[in-house]
Parts: sequence; C-alpha cells; structure tokens
Amino acid sequence: MFEFAYGFLLARRALVLASILAAGCCTLWAQADGQSAAPANGPAPGEMHRRGPGMERELAQLTHVLSLTADQQTQVKTLLTAQRQQFEALRNPPAANGSTSEAAPPSREQMEAIRQATDSKIAALLNDDQKTKFAAWQQQRRQMMERRRGPNSQPDGQPDNQQAPNPNAAAE
Repeated sequence: MFEFAYGFLLARRALVLASILAAGCCTLWAQADGQSAAPANGPAPGEMHRRGPGMERELAQLTHVLSLTADQQTQVKTLLTAQRQQFEALRNPPAANGSTSEAAPPSREQMEAIRQATDSKIAALLNDDQKTKFAAWQQQRRQMMERRRGPNSQPDGQPDNQQAPNPNAAAE
C-alpha cells in the first residue's frame, strides 16, 4: 500500500512538472512569435537597423515641426531619398576594374556637404515661417550631436589626443 501511494505521488509530481514545462515552452514560443513581427516604425524582420533617425522618422519630425503640406512632404521625401542614395554611394562605391580592395570610408566633410545641400534644397521649399522653424530645428540637431560626441571630441568626431603635461616629466 505504501508503495502504491509513493508511486502515485511520484506520478503526480511528474505530471505537475510536465505541465509547468509545457506552459513555459508555450510562453517562450508566444514571445518569440510576437517579437518576429516588426514594430510599425521599426525595420522589417531580417533588416538591420540603420544608424541615425532614418528617412521616414526625419520626414515625420519635419512634418510635425514645420507643419508641412502634403505637396511639401512629397518633395521633402524625394530629397531625403536622394540624400540616402548619395550616402550609400559614398559608403559602398562600385568596385573599379573588378578590384576587391577596400575603399577609404567617406569623410565627415563629404557627408556634411551632402547633408547641407539637402538642407538647402528643403529650405527652398519652405515659406518664411517654416524656414525660421527649420533653422531652429537644425540648430537643435547640431547641439544634440555635439552633446553626444562629448566635451573631448573634435568637430570630426575624433577624440583629442592632447594630454595634460606629466608632472614627473620635469624630474627626469
């Protein structure tokens, strides 16, 4: 009789353990299934998330800040698309003569020149009130970038290599 009760207890424990395991697996499966769907404003599954705000997000910000009309939105989107294509062309230049050698990465000056050209084209589409708001938005964006770079960085994004003088150097 005691053996029967002990066997029954083990079977019950095994059943509880199996139920907990099954519930845990179902929970993990449901979470993994929910994460595979892309968020509405994020990259599609399998796509890498790009650095920076992204063209769609920047367009949404400009639309909100500047109260862009539908026509202006279309024109700005075209300009931002062209800017992205220019950036990609700089980052991934076509291989010349079948050469697979690594090309130098684009300089900050090249990227900034493309950005400034795009910004001036966008400004040309705006009315006077929007131009004022656009200039303020650009200034805010510059200040945020400077804060991200930190106090010890040069305009090109490289940290300063200047060090404080070594007090022990004079003793040598």
